[in-house]
Amino acid sequence: MNTILERVNDVCKSVRDECSMPTTFKKLVSTTRKTFRRHDFDLSIRSKKDKSLHNNSFYVNAFYDPEDDKNLETSIEVLIHHSFEPNDLFEEVQITEFLIQIYDAVVHEFRHQQQSRKRNFKTYSDHAQEPFSKYLADPDELDAYSVSIAIELLRVMPASRAKKFMTKMSILSRMKQGNQLVSPNLRAYVNHFENNNLLKRLAKKVNKHLNLLDSSQIFR
Repeated sequence: MNTILERVNDVCKSVRDECSMPTTFKKLVSTTRKTFRRHDFDLSIRSKKDKSLHNNSFYVNAFYDPEDDKNLETSIEVLIHHSFEPNDLFEEVQITEFLIQIYDAVVHEFRHQQQSRKRNFKTYSDHAQEPFSKYLADPDELDAYSVSIAIELLRVMPASRAKKFMTKMSILSRMKQGNQLVSPNLRAYVNHFENNNLLKRLAKKVNKHLNLLDSSQIFR
C-alpha cells in the first residue's frame, strides 16, 4: 500500500502547490483531475451539484468496478457531491480539506483494486441494496476500511499512541481533534458493531496497518 500512498500523496501535494490562493471550486476540481492524469492515474473525477446539501458543503464518494478493470477500462470513479457555485473561492484550509477527502477515497478504491486483482477479478457480492451494517461487515470493506481508519489515525497521532487504543476502540472512536472526529470511519463501525466480535477483527487489521503504513506519505 505504501506505493499507492506515496503516489496519491504526491498528486495531492502538487494540486495544493499549483493552486493560486484563493482558487475557485471549478478550477480546483479541474486541477485535481488534470494532475491525477499527469501522474498516470487512470481514474475518473466528476463533480455533481446536490441541492439537498447545506450551503458551501461537499463530500466525496468513490467506486471501483472490477469488470471495467478486467476489460482494461477506467475502473475507479470519484464523485464530488457539492453545493458550491463554480466561482466560489477556496482558501488553503478548504483546499486541504477537499484533497484529504480525495486522497482517502482514492486510496480506499485502490485497496479494492488490489483485492480484486489478487483473486483474478472475481466478485463475491453486491451490496448496493443491502443495509449499511452488512456493507461494513463485508470482508472486502472490512479490509479496505481498516486501511482507511489507520490512515485517519496516523494523520493526527503517532502509531504507538493509536495502537494503545486498539483494545479501547469505543473511546478512540469518540476522540476529536478540534470539532472533527479523529476517525469518522471508526465511529461508523463502533456505532454499528459495538460489543460485537467484528470489532476485534477490525482492531487486528487496523493494528497491522499502523505497523506497515508509512505515515510520511499520508496527505495532511
